[in-house]
Amino acid sequence: MSRFTYHNPVKVISSNNWLASCEEQLQLLDIQNPLVVTFPEGIEWLALDKRFSPEQIFHDIVSNPTFTLGQEIVSLSKRRCFDGVLAIGGGSVMDTAKCAMAALGTEEELLEQLLTFSDPFPHRVPAIFVPTTHGTGSEVTMWATLWNLGTMTKHSISHQDLYPDVAVLDPGLTLTLPLDISLGTTLDALSHGFEAIWNKNANDTSTDYAIEAIVSILEQAPLLKVQPGNRDIRGKLLHAASTAGLAFSNTLTAAAHSISYPLTLHFGIPHGIAASISLSPLLDINGSAIEPTLERIYEVAMLNGLEELKDKINRIPEGYLAYRLQEWGVREEQLEWLVDQSFTPGRMDNNIVELNREDIRGIMETIY
Repeated sequence: MSRFTYHNPVKVISSNNWLASCEEQLQLLDIQNPLVVTFPEGIEWLALDKRFSPEQIFHDIVSNPTFTLGQEIVSLSKRRCFDGVLAIGGGSVMDTAKCAMAALGTEEELLEQLLTFSDPFPHRVPAIFVPTTHGTGSEVTMWATLWNLGTMTKHSISHQDLYPDVAVLDPGLTLTLPLDISLGTTLDALSHGFEAIWNKNANDTSTDYAIEAIVSILEQAPLLKVQPGNRDIRGKLLHAASTAGLAFSNTLTAAAHSISYPLTLHFGIPHGIAASISLSPLLDINGSAIEPTLERIYEVAMLNGLEELKDKINRIPEGYLAYRLQEWGVREEQLEWLVDQSFTPGRMDNNIVELNREDIRGIMETIY
């Protein structure tokens, strides 16, 4: 187990009325003029225009936010006198909102400068994050992912002052999420749980959170496929995703996410699929190093061992999601190139087992 101790400052609130909860927290945090970050359909769906002025709302969000989008919200933040951030949406919304938090908290005006800013924020602003998917966990972490399409690279903006103050979890916001997206985001959360376990930075608390999240997802994901409109199931998955976020907020991710980045960037594979498609072969590789933790999962989830665990994982996307590389247009002759692209510094080296090219090649062949 790691020498690191657990830390996460985010207050997590369960709610059946996200708007009332947000209004209460805005008052408690003394936020008078928040920048509201949401997705394009969010304004009408959530009636945000009835509560906030158009000048307060940024909604030009795209999946996998780019440097261009990040710079756009940074520039907007610098032009207005916002005293807080309210983010309502999925991972892309929350990642974009953290760019605004960084801009409002510093004197920097360029996104590239914010990527490397390490001093305490001189003017940190409070933030409330409200997830509308059960996957990302960004509502309880201090980093965001951005994609530079000019260089075709993935980058992170990360800072202790980017932890939101409050996360509001309302399962009602996930009820209309299409089932394929629901399962994809659920697989993302499952990956966060496993990545926190087979991680050199793991600690007792992060591992406990990860086990709780994994077991809940394994139980609830099959039920979701049968009852996608069930609020209780959605609520449990929403809390599992946030719990997985609490786990990897202390460990960062590892090999599965390192492998995922070129899959998303070059082949358009949605993040939840790209980040979880390698879980089964990574369990084979990492299993002996995390055996006591796996035994706890087997016991709580009432599984007979590793093969049943892998079977439960692989059944989640069945019938709804393409889950082989070849189904996403990857050609067999591209696998060797993908091996080279899969070694992301700061991610692959977190894996509890040191992985080499032969290991990654074997994973690629297994998931092809």
